[in-house]
Amino acid sequence: MNDNEPLQVHAIMRTEVFRVGMDATLGQAMAVCLQHRIRHLPVVDSGERLVGLVTDRDMRVFISHRLGTIMENGSDRESLHRHVHVMMVRRLVTVTPETTVGEAAYLMLQRNVGCLPVVDQEYRLIGIITTSDLLNLLAEDPAPAEPAPRESEQAAAVPQ
Repeated sequence: MNDNEPLQVHAIMRTEVFRVGMDATLGQAMAVCLQHRIRHLPVVDSGERLVGLVTDRDMRVFISHRLGTIMENGSDRESLHRHVHVMMVRRLVTVTPETTVGEAAYLMLQRNVGCLPVVDQEYRLIGIITTSDLLNLLAEDPAPAEPAPRESEQAAAVPQ
């Protein structure tokens, strides 16, 4: 790629995307998120086509707030058996691998979303880009760093 060409999503997207099917339960989805330390969980159909997305925030809305407390009862535990297709977001903002990173960042800001599923022409899920991915990209940017403080300034900043 030429240095003048804008960076495309395929260069920074994650291709190992944890996902669940539409009939997965809230408990199963929560387990995937906790195990892999993720906040965005795409939902796919049997053909791996993207049909929705559920977030940790969405799950907290649907789970009983009494779970794990002394007030927990059977119906509270039943909330873990709800299917994700009931709570998933269906109107998704997606990108393709050829979308520029700048366009992806703009979409995330304009649509107030924390991730963008990356799909192919058949709407099959092939990757994901999150705000964390964009921040990591910025953190690795070789922009000029602020000069390090001189030794005498460092000593003055440390309490004696």
